[in-house]
Amino acid sequence: MLNAATLRDLADLAGPERAFLTVYLDASDDPSVLDARFSRIRSLLADEPEELEHFEESLSLAREMIEAHESTPDGALAVFASWGADLRRAYALPEPVGTKVWMGDAPYLRPAYELLDEHETYAVVVLDNEKARIYLVSADEVDEEGRVRGDVKNRVKKGGWSQKRYARRREKQIETYATEIADGLAALDAERPFARLVLVGSSEPVQAVTAALRTDLRDKLVGSTSVDGNASDADALEAAAGLAEEGERRSEQALWRSIREQGVGPGLAAFGATSVWEALRAARAESVLVDREAEFAGTKCRACEHVVHGTPSTCGACGSKDVFPVDLVEAVTEQAARTGAEVDFADPFDALAEAGGIAALLRY
Repeated sequence: MLNAATLRDLADLAGPERAFLTVYLDASDDPSVLDARFSRIRSLLADEPEELEHFEESLSLAREMIEAHESTPDGALAVFASWGADLRRAYALPEPVGTKVWMGDAPYLRPAYELLDEHETYAVVVLDNEKARIYLVSADEVDEEGRVRGDVKNRVKKGGWSQKRYARRREKQIETYATEIADGLAALDAERPFARLVLVGSSEPVQAVTAALRTDLRDKLVGSTSVDGNASDADALEAAAGLAEEGERRSEQALWRSIREQGVGPGLAAFGATSVWEALRAARAESVLVDREAEFAGTKCRACEHVVHGTPSTCGACGSKDVFPVDLVEAVTEQAARTGAEVDFADPFDALAEAGGIAALLRY
């Protein structure tokens, strides 16, 4: 499965030359559309015989995986192959990211990172007074993770001591019910961490569960909503998906506000491609916010593997002229994975564009 842990493993693979072939293939595309792109890479590497050999051998590995995928053509495919690094991996993707071919100094991970960023795992609790169902929603599947019985009695209109005793018992039932749901969510988060939480149901049990949540889980709660009593769980999950997406947009803006406040205050922020890249290289970046449409040129040295923002003709670290261009956003995603920093790809907005299209919250 292609997940954050997988991408961290792939990000650790890098070399001093272009020895890694990455292919993203949409199921709706005929694999033959790749041939023209393979031919173009072949011609561009004609004056680099060693890299051309890496390409041809890695292409053979990639073709085998692509052909194997043709028998099960659902969804999309990501293929990572390197003859020199003995890398041969293929992953089904939950949705298309566009057919792409990349020959570089490391696996090309940006499309996969953007896909996972847009489909972060979230938990949904669909509940009423009788029962609760806990779901975990990831990029490519919805899993029911547990059920909790409530059997909370309805309210009554009788007066006197009888009503008070009934009300106390009912409040205790709701409290016990909500605590059991909250405990189930805590156990689920420990086993299969989720980024956000949505509650779907009537207001009384939703409020009780919210109050029972552990503080860190309450921070993950991005919203709650009610659905018609006759609605199916599929309808509830659809409503939850909208709230989860809204939560993702709010988290992007919250990160930007944190970066901005540091920028005008204590200074634990970096703005622009050069500053963010230097912070990542020093493992100082905690979270990076990138305009998903941003493109930054970078340059890597074959001799010492030093990477910089820009297109110098010689390496500033060792003076070598044996340099080649790299995608700096790709380098940012790889370095972030290596150093444990988070990367958020945001829809374009003016403030981020004015700050250079990329910014980071720093650890120190």
